[in-house]
Amino acid sequence: MSAGKQIMRQIYKVVKASLLTGKENEAYRAFDLLKLALGHGLGKPGEPSRLTTVVYMALKSNHPDIAGHGIDAFRPLLKTMAVAEIPGAVEQLGLIAVISLKQRYNFLAARAVEVIFTSLGVVQDAGANVAAMRALRLIGLTALRRGDTGLIREIQAKLAGLLAVAPLGSAAHEQAAWVFTAWLHRVIKSGDTTLFEVITNYIWQLADKKILTENALASLVTECSQLAGIISLNPYSQISDAISMFSLGLAAQSKRIDVWRQAVDGAGHAARMAVSQRTLSESFNVVYPLFETGRRMLAAEFNSGPLSDPFRQQALYILVRECLQVVEFVARKNFTTTIVDIIDQIYLDWMNCQTNAGQQKSIKKFCQLIFIYGMRLKRRQKRLTAEGSGFNSGSAMTDANREHLKQLGYLF
Repeated sequence: MSAGKQIMRQIYKVVKASLLTGKENEAYRAFDLLKLALGHGLGKPGEPSRLTTVVYMALKSNHPDIAGHGIDAFRPLLKTMAVAEIPGAVEQLGLIAVISLKQRYNFLAARAVEVIFTSLGVVQDAGANVAAMRALRLIGLTALRRGDTGLIREIQAKLAGLLAVAPLGSAAHEQAAWVFTAWLHRVIKSGDTTLFEVITNYIWQLADKKILTENALASLVTECSQLAGIISLNPYSQISDAISMFSLGLAAQSKRIDVWRQAVDGAGHAARMAVSQRTLSESFNVVYPLFETGRRMLAAEFNSGPLSDPFRQQALYILVRECLQVVEFVARKNFTTTIVDIIDQIYLDWMNCQTNAGQQKSIKKFCQLIFIYGMRLKRRQKRLTAEGSGFNSGSAMTDANREHLKQLGYLF
């Protein structure tokens, strides 16, 4: 047996004995020796598992501060171990963090997270990056399950710094999107609106700062579109409208029509699923994201002046078509109603929405646009009139608005 191996064996023996006998001072000194030995490269294959064992012993014997010393021992180990072994060490740190959270030692989980991010700075290795993202995903899910927003925010802050300096061609952005979607699945399942906002606001910040790549945004939109359809069937969900609004917002941020179509299709599918199970008024919160996003886009288009935004114009056209399809879907549920009746019902529900106070005119304009476009498509059929409907009362559309719509192809 080599001298280094004998030294390590003896140190571990002292650590375990001091933990079993409750001699805290000896345990601290033993861990200091362990960190010193690991810093000199005396660690051997399987060292992360041995470290995890003594950390768990410290937790089990109710010595969290000593366990913290054990977590710190991973720092010198990561600097001296072979690159191929770093993923294993990161996995063990993830395990320690999860165990710490379950035993309500959240500060130890935070320390383990800090060491995980330290590992990413030690060496640029694909295997280490994957292991780190997998560990962060699991730690985040456990923290969300226990409502620890503090740890989630800490992970988010460190992850934002990592992504900001990651090369555009690296897989870090897509891996981070994979972490975020797992977290979104968790909060949507729990229905926790506070945690939902913590995650979505963070993703919004990354998107606004152009930290997330187009592919990362696209993958998030794909997942959110699917989640919107699933949650639309829950009449008691407080997140069903927010997930579609979030998906549409990210898609608009991407400035990619293919991503936008996917988000619009997802929101439209969720709206149809909701109204097929409930009345239009009961499911209005699921229908709302499509129409509200359309209202905002139309208002931006009218206020753009001579400036032209080809993406917004095409995106608005796709959205108007989807809104009309939703209206027609609802109308087909009852043969005695027309699209005018459905648009008017949406208008009335929309006007009662507290978040849209003071926006009556722009709501009316968008409802009129849906009707105008619907009549254009059905010009060979029996023409409907919107006389007497709430959305068509008063003068919402100006001559300039109508001229703008004519240039965009909605009017002849």
